[in-house]
Amino acid sequence: MKSLLTFIKRESTARGHRFARNENGGTLAELAILIPFLIVMIAAVSELGRLFQAYTNLSKSTRAAARYLSNVAYDDNEIDKAKNVAVCGKTNCDGIEPFAKNLTTDNVVVTPEYQAGGGGNPINVTISIVDYNFQPLFNLGALLQADSFTNLPIGSSTTMYYMWVDPAGAEE
Repeated sequence: MKSLLTFIKRESTARGHRFARNENGGTLAELAILIPFLIVMIAAVSELGRLFQAYTNLSKSTRAAARYLSNVAYDDNEIDKAKNVAVCGKTNCDGIEPFAKNLTTDNVVVTPEYQAGGGGNPINVTISIVDYNFQPLFNLGALLQADSFTNLPIGSSTTMYYMWVDPAGAEE
């Protein structure tokens, strides 16, 4: 009987040592601690990428609109077409998605720069995107208890030299 008790004691001590050295659950516990941080980092990186993409789209759209307007007659009809170019890339945006979500022609401002004394054609034309708010997919502001991450204002502006010359024989 004494040898049986010694065997049980030795066996339980050995199992206790094996259990104490077993690290199978440690990795799972570390993963459970790190997963929330990894998810937040992935969300933040994806939102930053989307923000840069939206800014790049706005920058390219103002560049295209300024290029268009600098080569045509400066009148109200062409200004409206240039605003459409800034919004969707075409002179008529019917049925075409805008470059950025919720971007409209109301966000596009055309500013001409005239020579001293005014009159005639402008020297430069500036196309600007104003009052446009980027809307993130993830509400990262809730983690920081701040509303500043729900609508981030971004904009772009491009100025180009006005190159259009009145056609030969045109009356002013």
